Amino acid sequence: MTRVLLISGKGGVGKTTIAAASAVRAAELGHKTLLLSVDRAHNVGDVLGMKISSEPTSVTSIANLMALEADPQVELRRHWHSFTGYISRFLQWAGLGGTQADETLIFPGLEELLTLSRLNDLVESQEFDLIVVDLAPTASSLRLLSFPDLMSGPFARFARFERKFLKVTRGAFERLSSMPVPADSMYEAFEVLAAKLGRLRDLLINPEQCSVRLVATAERIVIEETRAAFSLLSLFGLCVDSIILNRILPEQMNTGFLAKWILVQKRERERAASLFVDLSLLELAWQEDEVIGATALAQAAIELYGDRDPVSAFINQQMVRFIESDEGTVLELSLHQRDVRSVDLKQRGDELIITAVGWRRQITLPNSLSGRTVRSARLKDGILRVIFAST
Repeated sequence: MTRVLLISGKGGVGKTTIAAASAVRAAELGHKTLLLSVDRAHNVGDVLGMKISSEPTSVTSIANLMALEADPQVELRRHWHSFTGYISRFLQWAGLGGTQADETLIFPGLEELLTLSRLNDLVESQEFDLIVVDLAPTASSLRLLSFPDLMSGPFARFARFERKFLKVTRGAFERLSSMPVPADSMYEAFEVLAAKLGRLRDLLINPEQCSVRLVATAERIVIEETRAAFSLLSLFGLCVDSIILNRILPEQMNTGFLAKWILVQKRERERAASLFVDLSLLELAWQEDEVIGATALAQAAIELYGDRDPVSAFINQQMVRFIESDEGTVLELSLHQRDVRSVDLKQRGDELIITAVGWRRQITLPNSLSGRTVRSARLKDGILRVIFAST
């Protein structure tokens, strides 16, 4: 079974360095490892000190390690001809051509879908023991990780409806308008993509196969964003198994200008320990030089992980659980949110719509709960408990 390790964090906290160090350490321990960058900034090659392409590239001097920088344009050309064909025809009809059409070909959202599709293919190839994913900064990575739910839910239903509608109206529409109509092959490709992302969603929410590690620095604003990211990842069912505090100033620098910063970091390290009490809290000191190249990454990884194997799940907690209790069937969702005002719950048929800190997730209820309504819900100690009425 290929394990997936997702590394994310606020921009500028060193998440690419942590991702690369984790991959180097795993490879040194004998795991066949792939370091995958899905951040459009693509700094993985810079950190490793070598050129990386859109195909797995062996990392010099590190056995068992390969690296890849995902390129949505390459993925689009390689696998999704039905998409590109229709989009190109539509753009020509709209009056765009040449460079403008090429720049518009990957519209917002499609890039994330293509990147996730590549991740799914790499996992299903079973070629690697571990895939370490260097995600985009927190806000972008949260949007990326919400796509599997959207694709298997509302987008898939809309596509099925539109395909049925066009089967009936295609002839009349083509006679009345010159606008190109999507061919059936495009919807077939969409269904293949939705199925891939459905399988990827099942992997991402399985704590035995996927863990998230959030990288932060010991600063109040960064810690607050990390706490929000923790809640939102939990909302989508992903298991965060550790928080990594990077660039901790050593005590011997506690003089002059840096003395105040060491006090700030001490305060925020203590706050992080109280906020993320159930998680592993790892720390990496501020390094004397830039962490570039396999040797420097390996040294940083030893300091960060010690005797731990980065492949291991540091906690193994199912974020969404259906349990039977004296109260009846209960859905438990670990949100790590204590402010009830930040959480909203609605039921629409056999779906629960949960909103937390401005993000929304739709959870399709299992067949055993079909037709049953929510009797009550409460948020306590960061856990949302939804109790269903008996049949």
